[in-house]
Amino acid sequence: MKSRILVIDDESAIRDSLKMILEYDGYDVQGAATGQDGLVMVDRDQPELVLLDIKMAGMDGLEVLQRLKAGHEALPVVMISGHATVSTAVEATKLGAFDFIEKPLDQNRVVVSLRSALRERRLSVENSGLKRQLTERWQLV
Repeated sequence: MKSRILVIDDESAIRDSLKMILEYDGYDVQGAATGQDGLVMVDRDQPELVLLDIKMAGMDGLEVLQRLKAGHEALPVVMISGHATVSTAVEATKLGAFDFIEKPLDQNRVVVSLRSALRERRLSVENSGLKRQLTERWQLV
């Protein structure tokens, strides 16, 4: 089954190029042009990972990240930006971003980061399921 990835970026060229790269690698990719559209798509389509631009008109990426983490804590978010500073990257990480990639995007760096984030997500889901099974089986009375 293909992993679903959502790209939230106000630049259509970035969305299109990421879609092409990631679909070639076997992912199912959707795009959103605004942070608000992205939040709606996350709730509706439940992607397994989000690529999120920091600098966008209206709602910026850090605000979108905060809202995503408030409602979807386990969802890995990889931040991308061509204008960010080290302090912005640190802030994004503190808010829960899995990784931070600078533009221009390196195809290999993007793919490696996504694979790592998806692997960590799968392990986290598996770990939670095993813990739940264990507590259901062995309850202290």
